[in-house]
Amino acid sequence: MKRAMTDAATRRRAIDPLDTDLLEPLEERDKRLYAIVSKAIRYRGILSEEVKRLRIGDDPEVVRALLARWDVLIREIQRLAVEL
Repeated sequence: MKRAMTDAATRRRAIDPLDTDLLEPLEERDKRLYAIVSKAIRYRGILSEEVKRLRIGDDPEVVRALLARWDVLIREIQRLAVEL
């Protein structure tokens, strides 16, 4: 088993020059996807807080105003998704 792991590690270290053409775009796509997920999780936390506010009886107009502040975050998520 140890030998199989060593062989796999050796194969990962030696990247064929032709594979770099595939590797670079995949790494870039991975970074973009991570950014989307990160921003979506942040926005989900914001939404969760605003749902709590509504459930405890806060004025819906106040909650709408608070959510409007995060429109920039939504646009950023959309931009990143288009680039993906």
